[in-house]
Amino acid sequence: MSVAGRKRSARASQVRGRALALSVLTLATPAWAEVPDYTLELQARTNLLGNASGAYNVAPGNLLAGSLQIPLTDDGQIAFRLAITPEGRQAVWWGKDGAGQRIYVLPDLGEDARISDPGLRSQSNLISHGNLAFAVTGAASASQNGIYRLNVASPDDVRIERAPIGASNWSSLQLNEADVIGFRASYGGGGQSYFLLGSGWASTLVSDNIADSSSPYSFLYSPRLNDQAQIAGVVDRASGSAEFFQELRIFNVTIESQLVAQTRGLDANSPVYRFASVQPALNNQGQVAFLGTARDASGRNVTTLWFWDGTELRVIAQDGLGEIRQLEFFPPDINDSGLVVFRAFDAANLRAVWVSDGQALKRVVSEHDIVTSDLGPARIDQETPSNPVFAGSPSINERGDVALAAGLAPPDNDQEEWGTAVFIARASFPQTDGGVDGGPGEDPDAGPGTDPDGGTDGGPGEDPDAGPGTDPDAGPGEDPDAGPGTDPDAGPGEDPDAGPGTDPDAGPGGAPDAGTGADPDAGPGADAGPGQEPEPDGGPSQDAGTSPPPPPDGGCGCQSSSPSALLPWMLAGLMRVVMGRRRKDA
Repeated sequence: MSVAGRKRSARASQVRGRALALSVLTLATPAWAEVPDYTLELQARTNLLGNASGAYNVAPGNLLAGSLQIPLTDDGQIAFRLAITPEGRQAVWWGKDGAGQRIYVLPDLGEDARISDPGLRSQSNLISHGNLAFAVTGAASASQNGIYRLNVASPDDVRIERAPIGASNWSSLQLNEADVIGFRASYGGGGQSYFLLGSGWASTLVSDNIADSSSPYSFLYSPRLNDQAQIAGVVDRASGSAEFFQELRIFNVTIESQLVAQTRGLDANSPVYRFASVQPALNNQGQVAFLGTARDASGRNVTTLWFWDGTELRVIAQDGLGEIRQLEFFPPDINDSGLVVFRAFDAANLRAVWVSDGQALKRVVSEHDIVTSDLGPARIDQETPSNPVFAGSPSINERGDVALAAGLAPPDNDQEEWGTAVFIARASFPQTDGGVDGGPGEDPDAGPGTDPDGGTDGGPGEDPDAGPGTDPDAGPGEDPDAGPGTDPDAGPGEDPDAGPGTDPDAGPGGAPDAGTGADPDAGPGADAGPGQEPEPDGGPSQDAGTSPPPPPDGGCGCQSSSPSALLPWMLAGLMRVVMGRRRKDA
């Protein structure tokens, strides 16, 4: 029994009345996070040069990648890559609280030079190495490839790091609150490793059996880093056939890796037939959310979002279950309260961003919603109904705020493009009465305030991770490569295929699916060139997320616990009153 458990046991054996109170506390304590309501706040809007609707917080002609992940810190910072710029070189945008600007433009390193999605750390935790990092690949001079670090306050002062030795690619790059960068390194001679780069130290957590012949793993998929310097990732133990032989593990610097789940090829009792080839989500409590496929009694693949609490798996969402018609193959994200954000079609076949605590499910925003923009009311929409309206993967911070990107149009005309908007969906938790001192119309007992209780997609130039074997694979923003047959791979109801980045990847030994040196990704259609805005990406393409948010921050100074969290203590107070009256009567 744990120390906490022994203390609870000792206290419970003392007095019957106190034991009753403690049992009430145990039963009344919420086992999951409350699901907030959301209000969208515009951060930036990109648009084509020449469009009358213009752009917001960035000049026209600077365009988002079709598939991306936007990191969101607890202090409200966001950053994203601009795949197309008027200069013809990729750039990074940074902002906070509805304001921001382009802070870094890639120098002229050659026409194939690419920037990854950035990793971002809170400004309140500035360290000399910088609070923003991204990978550069494809430079004409190999010495210019590597991990670029800078401070947003002085973005011209850039530090380039190259590790581990022999690495030529740094995909799924993330920067955590402890100033540690985590990523999947790919080597020029073949092979991959999950790697951590700290301040004055570095560590290889695990490699595949190409980079390390003693490794039991034949392939490493896109990983996720948390603030504890842990990395969660899916690994192949053998090539798939009728069954898949995969594990999801949490890798650590000093202790053995921890098994989260296995496919049924390794464990006949597992509900997981195959893991999706996108990043899992990992929080600082060691909890994991991940996408995969289960198989029903008829042998049909059913896409499922699972949550692992450290001991057992629970289904959060599944194709055809409740309000969800179909999950989309984009990485979920999770915060330390256990709130999970993900993308899925609803029962009306409209795309939406959702948040769940494992019990309740709530929409953050849906296709066709009317939202507030710099141009007035706007509609989340695309001019072609089949085009995805959202771009890439949503992310969530400790407050429960969500960062996302979506196409905009006027409320009454979806044929007029207002570009692609980046939003922070601000979380607010409804105030409820604790049931003791206030009736209707009185202030909640918990006090004022609405605060909740307290993968980077490699992008162009990085390798998507389809895993070994012969299954086809498409990177984000590229046309699905179909493979055997005529149906696109990883589409609705099909097995997921690819991971982050735009460099084609067919797994070890496989031929590239889509050629190399592709233009920045622009969603499921053709890549966008100058004069064409990338469409938000929402179909079969895969991309990876970013690091989960740092620990809770009081921020506004409001009450940090939700009203429901105080209910057990109010019940305990009532119990004390009852016992006191009994003693008086005696």
